[in-house]
Amino acid sequence: MSYGQDFSDYLSKYNRKTRIIVVPFDERIYFNDATAEIARRDGLTHDEIMEFFRYQLNRYLINSLNDSCEVVDLLKNNTREDEADISGLYTTMSYELRVAEFEIDTENLGPLAKKRAEKLEEARRKQREEDLKNSRTTMHNGELVGSRTNTDDMYLHIIIGQPEVLKEIATRRNVDYFLFINQFDIKTDYRDPYISGQRNVQRLMRVHFSIYNTDGEFISGNYASTKVPMYEDDKERIVNQYFPEIMRQIIKKIKFH
Repeated sequence: MSYGQDFSDYLSKYNRKTRIIVVPFDERIYFNDATAEIARRDGLTHDEIMEFFRYQLNRYLINSLNDSCEVVDLLKNNTREDEADISGLYTTMSYELRVAEFEIDTENLGPLAKKRAEKLEEARRKQREEDLKNSRTTMHNGELVGSRTNTDDMYLHIIIGQPEVLKEIATRRNVDYFLFINQFDIKTDYRDPYISGQRNVQRLMRVHFSIYNTDGEFISGNYASTKVPMYEDDKERIVNQYFPEIMRQIIKKIKFH
């Protein structure tokens, strides 16, 4: 619950009754190369492990937001209406890679240095966006990847094909924003040929998200990330030790404007 404290700054100039509906990630957009180790440890199937992380990620996010706004949880009650809304939202969604927006620490910079840093960041984004336009993206093992470009500084974004679906759900549920969890992944960088057998190797956990208003207009999007030891195969420990940092980053990066 304490992770919602950072979020209060974003809502200080808004009505405290702001309502947000959290949309969990589609089961098909999930990638976790720790699944085999977890399955051997706990005797669970791939789908059972996926559902565990899906539910826990949703639970942590709801608890983090609850201190600062009202949250509609589509997974908590699991009613027919909830299932229908999730299905309807998934139907109207498509995916694309977008360049993530990085925060620039300009607190200790003078006016000229700050302006220079902002220009450099804008140039980086434009160049990466141009690289993305010239690349071809494909779906592989539930993950959208670029076949001719490095995607480390990109996040998986969703595009709403039918804004009227959001409007109908928003009116019926009386919500102001939609927070979509687009993808959850834990993966190892196998591009390093010396990675095998090293216990100090880290896996990268990423949670990609996008925010839309009730008119189906895109507000903001990004990803949160943290590193998990490659030898870690305890799913409960992964959640308890590493989800709090993911929540902190998501709350900090959320923008409503």
